Amino acid sequence: MSTPKSILAFFGTTAITTALIASSSFAQDQDLKVTWKGAPELSSADGNFKVKLRGRVFTDWATISDNSGKEVDATELRTARLGIEGVVMKDIKYKFEIDFAGNETNITDANFEWALKPVSVVVGQFKTPTSLEEQTSGRFTTFLERGSFTDAFGFSRQIGIAANYSQNNITFKAGVFQGNANGGAGKDQGRVFAARATFTPQIGNGDGFIHIGVSAFRRENDDGVLTRSYSQRPHSHLSKIKYVSTGSFAAESDTFFGAELAGVMGPLSIQAEWGWMKSNALVGGMDAKFNGGYVDISYILTGESRGYKNGAFDRIKVSKPVYQGGSGAWQIAARYDIIDLTDTTASVFGGKQTSYIVGINWLLNNYSRVMANYSKSDIDGGVNDGESIDAIGLRFQVDW
Repeated sequence: MSTPKSILAFFGTTAITTALIASSSFAQDQDLKVTWKGAPELSSADGNFKVKLRGRVFTDWATISDNSGKEVDATELRTARLGIEGVVMKDIKYKFEIDFAGNETNITDANFEWALKPVSVVVGQFKTPTSLEEQTSGRFTTFLERGSFTDAFGFSRQIGIAANYSQNNITFKAGVFQGNANGGAGKDQGRVFAARATFTPQIGNGDGFIHIGVSAFRRENDDGVLTRSYSQRPHSHLSKIKYVSTGSFAAESDTFFGAELAGVMGPLSIQAEWGWMKSNALVGGMDAKFNGGYVDISYILTGESRGYKNGAFDRIKVSKPVYQGGSGAWQIAARYDIIDLTDTTASVFGGKQTSYIVGINWLLNNYSRVMANYSKSDIDGGVNDGESIDAIGLRFQVDW
């Protein structure tokens, strides 16, 4: 993993190089195009080359209490990312991004894509193709936290190669993955085989659509690892306690299957997912099975509609941003969320967490928003049986 000094040197060099390109190109303005998409994007007139700095900053505050009293009243810099993306010779795209939050330096995306529409091939580190909400960037999710099952089941970015198809409201992505850029080089890393498909038919007069999706993966343990474990916090990353947890138990791999359903009609959006995880036991053992999911509804009071692109939700385009004297966009939402980590047949008693979440989002413009969530989580079974957790969270977000 790169050191902070080398990373800062990289971004400094990138910024200087970009400035030099811009200054030299201005002397030949017929070969330079500059557009603004949250940040300046420089491209050659023929579109064969592009470069853009990207990043995001999320600042969070939360207060959390359970049956024994207040657990947390704290802040965190949840995300502080810098990166660069661009195009080389028209059909090769690249992306590189690093997160500096939490006093750590972690590579998030680091990949290149050979784009041959409607098919492309991606190589490097990126998200394994699972779950609608997991594939939706945290810049565009409706709530502060994603559905519980996505964290509990350990969805993540990994190094791999995947083929992608996107055309006529259909997407399909499948790949094989092994290891992570931040995890070091293992002697014998387990592989992940993953695939996801979506279909998005239009409804109404073209101002609405339905999203239908499925995803699956099989994940092998690294060499010498003969256990699995799953756990989850209540709906705040600042929580110090994971109230539902299986602990470690014997297993050699696990298999996931997920179903997705969503719909958008103007400012109204409904979204739901359910996932099933089977932990594959060692020879002579018993497989353990867990599940979780959510259903939510949201409405944009100011009339905008949620963005959508290539099988995932995208940016909301604010009709009357604050900087133009408007009110921005206002979104209200409610969610019901479950994660069940108990399988009595396999003698795993991790507990079940049921959460009720309400939220309101104020989008000042296309690239800035303020989010507020209240959640109540009830625990049934496991070592924290009977606990009830209340959490209030705020986020101040900007991306470019």
